Amino acid sequence: MVYPELEEKVQHTRCALKGATSENIIELCKQYLAQLAEYRSQLYKFQGTSGIDQRSLSFSSREDVSDTRKVVRAAIENTTQERNRTEMLLLSFTTVSGYEAVEIFNRQKYKGHVDWELGASGVKPSGSSGRDLMTIQQAVEAASLLRREEHIAQNAAQAFKRAPADDCA
Repeated sequence: MVYPELEEKVQHTRCALKGATSENIIELCKQYLAQLAEYRSQLYKFQGTSGIDQRSLSFSSREDVSDTRKVVRAAIENTTQERNRTEMLLLSFTTVSGYEAVEIFNRQKYKGHVDWELGASGVKPSGSSGRDLMTIQQAVEAASLLRREEHIAQNAAQAFKRAPADDCA
């Protein structure tokens, strides 16, 4: 561990995100991204300060510096990957198009229909009356919620499978 307190904060925020609900997952993604950014920033600072003059060190000290650099580099890479995954997840919740809404509705048989379509007036099941018509904004919001709920359900199923090895318990 390079920064135990900061690593603990990141871990705590990651665990909170794993236990998110469809109502708070967007905010928890943002908090996790902020924690990752802070941690990554500190790792870069640490990496810059570990530029010790290797000629003045003993052989074992050089090995220690090299090992420390490897640990820091690996932590930066892992943090970057985690940030990228979380950014993509957040974008998937917040940038739903009308076409994606229709796809989500059809896949999930939203309101019992598999024939949702996007038109100039909004989103509705094919051939239905105006009472089923949603504005595109309403459809996008509903689809975003469905996507978040689907993600939460998948996470719950995965957590159930790996429960004994979960580091968030």
